[in-house]
Amino acid sequence: MNKVLAALQTGFRPREERVTVLIPSRMRLESRWLDVVIHNVSSRGLMAGCDEPPPVGSYVEIRRGTIVIVGRVQWNKSRFFGLRSQDRLSVKALVDEPRLASRPVRSGDKESAVADRRAERRLAHEAQMARQVERSRTFASAFQFVVLVLVGLTMAGIAAHTVYGMLSAPAQQIEAALKTP
Repeated sequence: MNKVLAALQTGFRPREERVTVLIPSRMRLESRWLDVVIHNVSSRGLMAGCDEPPPVGSYVEIRRGTIVIVGRVQWNKSRFFGLRSQDRLSVKALVDEPRLASRPVRSGDKESAVADRRAERRLAHEAQMARQVERSRTFASAFQFVVLVLVGLTMAGIAAHTVYGMLSAPAQQIEAALKTP
């Protein structure tokens, strides 16, 4: 009996805590590079989103600054996918890692000044897009709240009208019975 209980308990490990983040990164899938956003991280994997999520079972490489995460896609749904990493992840290091402004510069590269200007524009554009996403989320939350309040008020009005109709007929009969001598 104790062996069965021990076997059942070892099969049900508690799920590791995920840290919710919003980290823009780059992902290499086969020979293509795609923009992804990491939404949550644990020490053994992460959940990310992109326009074209990789198929289940494929191996991808995700880069954030100097950190490289290699892993296998465990699931995908809509725009999101779950990745089990090859190595343990340091959540703090991933969150604290700054994004590279541009590709690494080779020694003797004359285009570094041009690349730096492009990188500054790209970072400014990404910051603007992040602010726009946050404004859109705020607007969507407010709109959802207003719609729910209006639906609630409408339902309350319908319920009040129904209860009034149900109670007014017997009240009128009692009033008529009291008026007759």
